Amino acid sequence: MKKVISLLTFCALLSACNEEVKDNQTNKYFDLKGLIEKQIETLNIQKPVVQKSIITADSSENQLVKTIDWAKELELFIQADLNKPAFVQSYQVDSSSMGVKYSLKETEKLPVKYLSINRVGEDGIIIEALISSNNYLYETERHLQLSVKTNELTDYQIDGFQKIVFGKRKVFKINGVIKR
Repeated sequence: MKKVISLLTFCALLSACNEEVKDNQTNKYFDLKGLIEKQIETLNIQKPVVQKSIITADSSENQLVKTIDWAKELELFIQADLNKPAFVQSYQVDSSSMGVKYSLKETEKLPVKYLSINRVGEDGIIIEALISSNNYLYETERHLQLSVKTNELTDYQIDGFQKIVFGKRKVFKINGVIKR
């Protein structure tokens, strides 16, 4: 019974973070796109300062950024949304009182390898995803992490690499902490 109540509480938290689903649209998985679009809208209004660090093999940069194109900044998180027609039967769902994880089935070949949403405290969630792709010309991998507390984005991180066929592997890490 406790597990059911905890799961219901977690589901209520997730739905509070989601944008309302339109009548003609139903989502099988967590509405990451709706959450990110809502955050973009809020951040564009609030215009917070962001402590941003960018680390590559060649350089490291740390700065306070006052103007950010939030749609561009959070675009990879929207790409990690699983509610696309081609993805409908492609993920297995593991849920617990602490969160839910969508893992790509072994028989599928899609760029989003997993998406997990984990509860943190009473009013927070951490979203993680892995996006990777490879072909004859290149290989990329991006690990995404985003934290939301009381329905507001608090920080995000993107790290990964890109390797072009005859080039070196280029590793990068981007961290953003929103200062409100």
